[in-house]
Amino acid sequence: MNKSLISIALLFASSTVVAETEYPQNPVLRPLTLTDGTVSLSGALAWGEENDDNRGELNLNAAYGLTDNLMLGLGGINYRVLARPDNKTGLELTVGLGLRGYQDSKLNGHSVGYGTDLNGKYVFNENIAMIFSLGYVKWDEKKLKNKGEYRYSVGVQGNIAKDLTATASYTYRDLKDFSQNDAHEVNVGLNYAYSKNTDIGVFTGYSSFDAQENGYKLDNSFDRVAGIYAAYRF
Repeated sequence: MNKSLISIALLFASSTVVAETEYPQNPVLRPLTLTDGTVSLSGALAWGEENDDNRGELNLNAAYGLTDNLMLGLGGINYRVLARPDNKTGLELTVGLGLRGYQDSKLNGHSVGYGTDLNGKYVFNENIAMIFSLGYVKWDEKKLKNKGEYRYSVGVQGNIAKDLTATASYTYRDLKDFSQNDAHEVNVGLNYAYSKNTDIGVFTGYSSFDAQENGYKLDNSFDRVAGIYAAYRF
């Protein structure tokens, strides 16, 4: 499991939907991109374990809605190619491009993952949605042969009480030229929409990716992780 807290993406036809003016408080109805002119600042405090190594870390992120369909963040850029009318029910798709991970090795130097993905969300009603993605990551190695992987994700997002939303997802990583042939990730989160502008929540996750087995240090991966986060939009 990489430090960055979750990513997804897709491809399809362009959208002719009228621009939205307000970002929904309900996470199930929220679009995959921020609305035009919206800024999001977020931070997560995580505690994780990789083999016998335990440590805590702080992750910060920022994103900006350049338009209702185009979002720029610290990890890359996302473009919405299919929108749900008025952010209601139906299918939504985005394509993304950017940084997807980082690994380091004492002997072989660093490895940086650059990727592209197709992200999707299907909203059945205001209380439940399915999320999914398909992505490719190229690992640019400093000294070794470059590596690659395909990522396939599926999950569900549902409101379990007023302003309280649970999300669960599974990711299969098809690894190319790694010591491992594949890896599995499971993530679960609980979000409280404190207000239209503010979210707070908790998360936990598990990954079978073994950094040491694949020749990297333990500094940039977790087998198991749990933490808290907060996000503010304006």
